[in-house]
Amino acid sequence: MSESTIESTPSLWERRKIEAMSRIQRVALDLFTAHGYREITVERVAAAAGVSPSSIYRYFGTKEMLVLYDETDPKTLEILRAVGGGQPRELRELLVIARPLVAPVLDEIVTEDVEQRTRVRMEFVATIPEVKLRQAERMRELEDEFRIALAEVTGRDANDLQVRTASAIIIWVCMAALDHWAGTGFEGRLKDVYAEVVASILVSLESIFG
Repeated sequence: MSESTIESTPSLWERRKIEAMSRIQRVALDLFTAHGYREITVERVAAAAGVSPSSIYRYFGTKEMLVLYDETDPKTLEILRAVGGGQPRELRELLVIARPLVAPVLDEIVTEDVEQRTRVRMEFVATIPEVKLRQAERMRELEDEFRIALAEVTGRDANDLQVRTASAIIIWVCMAALDHWAGTGFEGRLKDVYAEVVASILVSLESIFG
């Protein structure tokens, strides 16, 4: 693998899982928007999506995650694991590799469909207290997922302070960017917001680990 390109090759099972979860989420968001979040049960989402309620719980775990699921998360984790060609790298090396990949990766994963769903999702986060509460828990889960992935690609322990710092910066700064975007009434394109914030993340990480 060239260091100037990225080859993200999730397994067929992983691709199908992402596609299935995204399809179910579209159905759920449409129902929540039309009838209200609290008026729609998991069973009704399952019936409309043509799956069993147990499948929804297996994929999402909770009703709140039907709103909070973001398909860019597993895709980004897959890309992170692909950076460096499978060989452990120092964090500073990963940053050098990552910088030219930001624009093409965002073009690939932040589609118009993802942007539209994110708008709807953030509106529910802002108005449904239990979804907002679950979002905070989900961010901590994502921080752990990215911490483990960073440990894998750097060959470091998952409890390494720099690994913990990097994963926390990535997750919480991106969350701040989403909150900012929602606070502007969703001005501009989501991928442009992410491009700006990822550039800031890289600068911050370079100042710490460079």
